[in-house]
Amino acid sequence: MVCAQQALSAGSKGVGTPLNKDADRPAGSDGVGYQWSLALASMWIPTVDISDEWAARFARFSDFMQDTLTTSMVTLWTTSPLWTLVLYVYLIVYVKAMRTALLLYLVYCFCDPRPYDGVGRRFACIHKLPLWKHVNAYFQPKMLFEAPLNPKQKYVFGSHPHGVISYVSQLIAGTTGLGIESHFPGLVVRGVTMPATFAIPFFRDWALAMGCLSCDRSSIRRILSDRHHRLHQSLLVVVGGAEESMLAHQGSADLILLKRRGFVREAIRAGCDLVPIYNFNENSIYQLVDNRPGSLVHRFEMAVKSLFGFTILLFHGRNVFFTPYRTQLVSVVGRPIPVQRNYNPTEDEIKQYHDLYVEELVRVYKKYKPKYAPDAADIRFVA
Repeated sequence: MVCAQQALSAGSKGVGTPLNKDADRPAGSDGVGYQWSLALASMWIPTVDISDEWAARFARFSDFMQDTLTTSMVTLWTTSPLWTLVLYVYLIVYVKAMRTALLLYLVYCFCDPRPYDGVGRRFACIHKLPLWKHVNAYFQPKMLFEAPLNPKQKYVFGSHPHGVISYVSQLIAGTTGLGIESHFPGLVVRGVTMPATFAIPFFRDWALAMGCLSCDRSSIRRILSDRHHRLHQSLLVVVGGAEESMLAHQGSADLILLKRRGFVREAIRAGCDLVPIYNFNENSIYQLVDNRPGSLVHRFEMAVKSLFGFTILLFHGRNVFFTPYRTQLVSVVGRPIPVQRNYNPTEDEIKQYHDLYVEELVRVYKKYKPKYAPDAADIRFVA
């Protein structure tokens, strides 16, 4: 490039010194063709700056495409119960060749005993899916443990708050590779959800593959049973349930806990230590429509809950596709509360362990709220 500049400078004075002193000037009057070739060569001199600019543009475009892919994958994951149901209805209505098979599959969904047998249909390879890399990049989930857990021991984890759809609980239980099992290999944590989940075509199989099971009493007792192949199987339950999901307003910490003692009873019967978990920013993933008691929205939600045992919440995200808001999700696992096994616990015994559980949960919230949710309200037990 330097030689080309020198030659061009010389050519402009009429000297026309060739790049190679041993070569003859090309044919043509005054070497015009030669000077033009040098001029064209000199145009490539500033390409370093141009290439840097294009590299920066390409980097911005690459980041944009990566962010779009991550957002799309997270949206597909968070809305999977909805679009799988829509897909099933579309196929059964418009694809006649599949109609019989789909109807038989629907019957199978209601007759399949796997969600209730305490074992399910769990696939450990789920954590290898690229989906979790996108979820990790979007929410940047973080887990903190107040005390180490023993992989050879069984626990009953209580997860708070419920949030709109309990996404954090899905991450920290099961086979995602982002939860409790990844921190303590050998510990198997089974999340439970409402039985209606296993009536949603296609989505039910995804939930089973992740390790989810039904939250009814018989299913929970099978999970925590002493059968040799499930000795170290722990349980994670979202204690607040559908009633608490109606309180999942951004910045709030309203919990349904004081009247929920069934999980404590099952922990005592199985001899499992109780462990409270608080998920900071769970209520910031979506924004609920105003559903104050007495409002039309609240009456609608309560009517649905009384009919089906769960409710249909009215909420919104970043866009019309219900993309969740981007926020860091932090789960703090409290200290295990030792439980003495008793097959027939008394009400006083249940209350004693329940009070210890509530005390530990409040301690965890007050300790970590200033760092991970400084603008959130104080914890409040609605019921």
